[in-house]
Amino acid sequence: QVALAHVGDSRIYRLRSGRLQLLTRDDSLLHDQIELGVIAAEDAADSHNRHLVTQALGIAPAVTVHLQQETLRSGDVFLLCTDGLSDLVDEKDIELIVDSLKTNLPLAASHLAQLANHNGGYDNITVALARVEP
Repeated sequence: QVALAHVGDSRIYRLRSGRLQLLTRDDSLLHDQIELGVIAAEDAADSHNRHLVTQALGIAPAVTVHLQQETLRSGDVFLLCTDGLSDLVDEKDIELIVDSLKTNLPLAASHLAQLANHNGGYDNITVALARVEP
């Protein structure tokens, strides 16, 4: 088992059997609007509310931490990243890179950061990868 704790708009993904899955929910005005049906998910990329976080560490004296527990499987790869990666690199490209380079996680992380920089690199880019061993 792994316990995940999350606040803000950085993300945690899991690559399992070649498929990337987002495990966290962004604490953002845009995500709240999508959940409430105010804006369609397909229109989210063009929204001006993309970077308006509703909570983050250090902004308020208290935050609501999203906690969840996930079952681990041998070979799972977890990706923790800032929006400097997730905003600039399509999830399908992230999936392809991590799946292709899952035996060399430092190289995968480097490729992801380079691709985000190539695609604009206008925000901080943080990438951490961890693989579950047998």
